[in-house]
Amino acid sequence: MSVDFMENGRRRFIKDISLMGAGGAFMSGIAPVDSEAYNRDGCSCGWFEGMKRLCHIDAHFGGFKDVYHDFDAEKAADMFADAGVQMLSFFAKCWAGYSYYPTELGTVHPGLDRDFTGELTRALKKRGIRTIIYFMLGMERRHQQSHPDWIRNTALDESAPDVQSANMMCFRSPYVDEIGLPQMKEIIERYEPDGFFIDIINQQFMQSVCRCKYCRESYAKDVGGEIPENDNDPKAFAYRKWTNEFLESFIHKLYSYVQRVRPEVTLINNYTWMMRYPVTPPPFVKHITWDTPVPEVGNFAWNFSLEARYLTSLPDITWSCMNTRGNTWGEYSLREPEAFMSECATLLASGGATYLSDIPYPHGNPDPAVMKVFSDVNKRTEELEPWLNGIEQVKEVAVLHSADSVWSKAPMIPTPSWIPGPAYHSVCGAHKALCEGHIQFEIINSETLLSSLDNYRVLILPDQAIISEAEERKIREFVRNGGKILATGETGVRDDNNEVLRKMALADVFGIDSQKPSGTANCYLRMSEEDDKYGIPAMDIQVVGAYARLRVNSAKTLIELVPPYETISVGMPPPALAPEGPGMTINKFGSGTACYCAARLFEAYYRKSTPLLQKLAMWMIDRLLPEAERTIVLANTPGNVEMFYSKRSDGCFVHLVNYSGDKRETGVPQTRDFTTVHGINVKLKIEKKPEAVLAIPCRTAIRFSYTGGHLEFEAHPLKIHDVYMIKT
Repeated sequence: MSVDFMENGRRRFIKDISLMGAGGAFMSGIAPVDSEAYNRDGCSCGWFEGMKRLCHIDAHFGGFKDVYHDFDAEKAADMFADAGVQMLSFFAKCWAGYSYYPTELGTVHPGLDRDFTGELTRALKKRGIRTIIYFMLGMERRHQQSHPDWIRNTALDESAPDVQSANMMCFRSPYVDEIGLPQMKEIIERYEPDGFFIDIINQQFMQSVCRCKYCRESYAKDVGGEIPENDNDPKAFAYRKWTNEFLESFIHKLYSYVQRVRPEVTLINNYTWMMRYPVTPPPFVKHITWDTPVPEVGNFAWNFSLEARYLTSLPDITWSCMNTRGNTWGEYSLREPEAFMSECATLLASGGATYLSDIPYPHGNPDPAVMKVFSDVNKRTEELEPWLNGIEQVKEVAVLHSADSVWSKAPMIPTPSWIPGPAYHSVCGAHKALCEGHIQFEIINSETLLSSLDNYRVLILPDQAIISEAEERKIREFVRNGGKILATGETGVRDDNNEVLRKMALADVFGIDSQKPSGTANCYLRMSEEDDKYGIPAMDIQVVGAYARLRVNSAKTLIELVPPYETISVGMPPPALAPEGPGMTINKFGSGTACYCAARLFEAYYRKSTPLLQKLAMWMIDRLLPEAERTIVLANTPGNVEMFYSKRSDGCFVHLVNYSGDKRETGVPQTRDFTTVHGINVKLKIEKKPEAVLAIPCRTAIRFSYTGGHLEFEAHPLKIHDVYMIKT
C-alpha cells in the first residue's frame, strides 16, 4: 500500500464501500444479546456512564514498511495517563487489512516485529485506562484471493469483483463466520480488552450498494427481483427498509457473539445510530460515536452541534464525537488549542463525551506537543465533570428528524458523502437557524416523538414527507392539548410505503389542503410590512427550491407566496408580479396552534445561508413561542455563540459556547482567534427565586435579579466556554 492510499483511503473507502444483507433472522445459531446481562453491576459496558475523557489513536500504517520499531508501551501509557485519558482506542487491525499483533487468522503487517496490541493493552491496564481495540472488520489481504465471491461488489451487472491486494468482504458472505468473528475471538482470549471499536459498518450500508451474489440472492428471496439501480425504482424504498433491517441484525449478531465469548467485552460501532441513521439504538448498546466531517471538508463546531442536538434526545445512551489533531485523518498538522476547547465544550454542554484523536508517527510513540494540547483540554473537562453528570436538556422545541422521511428522499444511498446529503438539508437548516437564534431545542427521531412529544412546547416538521399514522395521532393530540407546530415544504405528503397521499397528513390540524408541488427552482415569500424586531424588510424574500401549493380552509394566511416570474422553473428568476397563494398560514386547532410554510425554508437556509431566511424563521417561531413565553432568552448575543440549557435535581445550567473562524477564499474556516463577547444578557423563566447563580467551575457568585418568575443576569465576557449554575 502506498502513502497516498493511507492519506486518501479513508474517504475513498467510505465512499465506495457497501455491505448489504437480509435483515431479521440471526445467523450461525448465535443467540440474541442478553440485554439484562449487559446491564448487570460490574459488567464493563456500564463504565461508559460518566466517562468524559476518551482518546483514539488512528494508526493506518499500510503505506509504511517499518512500523512500531521503537515503540515504548510503558512510556506511551504514562503519557496517556498524564494527559488525563480515561479510555484509549488503539489498533489491532487497520483498513489496509494488516494486523498489529501476531495473529493466526489475519495478515500481520510485514514491517512489524513486536506485539504492539498486546504490549499497549497490558501497559494501559496497569494504569487503569480502559482499553478499546480498533478492529477493521471485513478488510482482508489474503482470503479474497481464495474467495473472490466474498468481496463486496458494487457493479450493476454480475461481473466479477476486482481482486486487489486488499479488499472489503461482504458481511453477508461466509467471511464473517469463518474469519472475521474468529479473529475477534482471538483478540479477546489473548488480551481481554474492555471492548472493540468496529469501524465503517454503517457507512457500508448507507453510502453505496453491494451486489455480490450473496446480496443478490438474499434480496431476490426476501423482496423479489433484482436490487434496484437508483432512487427512481419503485422498489427503492423497500430496498432501504430491507438493508436497514440487515444492518441492525448484523450489529446484533456482533454483540451476541462477543457476549458469548466474554460478556464483559462491549462494542463501539462507529457512525451507527448517529444523526445520519435516526433510529433509536437497542438497549444493549451503551455507547455510540462517530468521527464527524473533519475541517478539510466540514466543521467540527457545526457537526458536533448537529450530532449533539440529536443524540442528547436519545434515552439511556452515552455518546461521543471524535475530533482530529489536524485538518483530516492521515496527516500530521496540529490545530489550535482553542479549537479543541470550543469543539469539546459543545459535546460537554449537551451531555456527551470528548474523544480527542491523534495520528501517530510510524514508531507509535505519542507526540509530546499533541499530548500537551490534549492534557490541557482534558484538565478543563475534568474540572467541569462534577456538573456534567446526571443532566438532561430542558425541553422547549423539538425538531422531527424522521428516518422514513430521509429514506423517502434518498433510499438507495442516503449519505453519498461525509457531509450531510440533500435528504438531510431541511433538518440541518432548522438546526442552523435555531442555534443562531438561541432557541432551546433538540432534534428527535420518530420513536422519541411517540414517547416524549408531550414534554416539549413546540414541534417543528422541516419537510418531513412521511408522517406515520402513529405520529399523526400523536401530533394531533399534542396540538389539541395546547401544543404548537410549524411545518415547511412537502410535509406529510407520503404514506409509510412512500406513496403519494391523496390528502396530506394533518391537513385539518393546519387548516389547509396541499396540492401538487411546484417543480420550480425557487419561490418568494412576500413580506408585506417591515419587521423591526428581526430586521426583515418589506420585500419578496427568495427561497431556493420548489414549494407546496396550498389551499386555505380554516387557516389564516400570514404571508403570501409569489411564484417565479413567468413560471420559469430553472435558474433563479425574479418574482412574479402577483402572489399565487398562501406562503405561510396559521390555524387554531383545539387548544393549540399550527403554522405551515409552503416553501422549503430550512432547506434553503442550509443551502444558501442567506441571513434573511434565518430571520424569517425566527419571525415564524415567534408566532408560536414569543420571547415572553420562552424558558430562556439571550440578548446582546451574536449568532456565533451557541446556548445549551440543562437541568438536574440541584439546579439548572446554562452553557455558552463561542466560535470563531479565519477569513478565507476557499476551504473551511480554521477555528482560531476568539473574539471576547461582552454584555450577554441571560433571562430565564423559573418558578421560584434560586439560592444563587454561580460561574462554574470556580463557583464565583453572579449578581442577578428575580422579578415575576423571571431570573436575569449578565454573563461574564465570553472567550470560549462559560457555564452558569442556577442553584435551586
